[in-house]
Amino acid sequence: KEREEAAPPAMRPAKVLSRAVCTALLGRVQLCNQMPAEWLPLVVDEEDVGAVLTKDVEQLTASEIFRVDDGVFRLSAELEGADVETRNEAVAALAEDLRDRGIVRGWRDELVPVASGFGREPKFLVERAAYPLLGAKGYGVHVNGYTADGELWVAKRSTTKQTWPGLYDHLVAGHQPIGMTPKENVVKEAAEEAGIPRTVAERAVPVGVVSYRGLENELGRFKNDVLFCFDLELPRDFVPVPVDGEVESFAKWPVETVVETILDEDTFKPNVVLVIVDFLVRHGFLQPEMPDYLPLVKALRQGDCC
Repeated sequence: KEREEAAPPAMRPAKVLSRAVCTALLGRVQLCNQMPAEWLPLVVDEEDVGAVLTKDVEQLTASEIFRVDDGVFRLSAELEGADVETRNEAVAALAEDLRDRGIVRGWRDELVPVASGFGREPKFLVERAAYPLLGAKGYGVHVNGYTADGELWVAKRSTTKQTWPGLYDHLVAGHQPIGMTPKENVVKEAAEEAGIPRTVAERAVPVGVVSYRGLENELGRFKNDVLFCFDLELPRDFVPVPVDGEVESFAKWPVETVVETILDEDTFKPNVVLVIVDFLVRHGFLQPEMPDYLPLVKALRQGDCC
């Protein structure tokens, strides 16, 4: 029988935060849920797989790889009937052209699937830096690294990162690649980003997901993401170490300090806030009687969890 994941170890009884904090946090969470006014659904093989901003339609259809048909953004008629490899080649050529023209920035040289849901057959693959142009569903893993006495580890992103340089982030987080389970990805990212040994990283416990769907305020692109959340209790004397250059430094803060910093404008990477708020809810730092508690919990899963 396959071993079941253990529940995350309990923290000491949480110090409940002030009553007004749910309302303040709701404003930060909603930054990830601001739907643009004008967009078209991306439909491939009669399945909804993304969304394209109206302002981007002209540059995406100029190559004749995509078309607009009765208010729906689609592959060209020729590519609709093609196999995945043919679609991949055409989309790759378009992405490279958009990169060369400065429209796609932060090239990763990494392909991600455009599909109707997690683990489903991709309609085609696209360069990771270009997939927000298509509003395609993205996936990632985020790890709340904490101690039993109520402190959270935070990472400060390198100032040379292609996205969100210098902002605060989770102890461990990363895009979910093809061909790897979320737990395997956690173990890999933990070693690469924070020097966390496998024996420690494997203790990370899956605790659910958060999701969001809206206009990203850094590059002005559509984001439609699901984040797999993990809790990892760390020994009090454990100190993570930057390894791959993506993190500048780590710090261990009381929960109250984390919340104060989140509410200080533009200090945390926006989607990280959702995962931390979910942590605060689950561990009792936020209470149901607080104003805006239910709207806050609802806002953590505004995207399609599929």
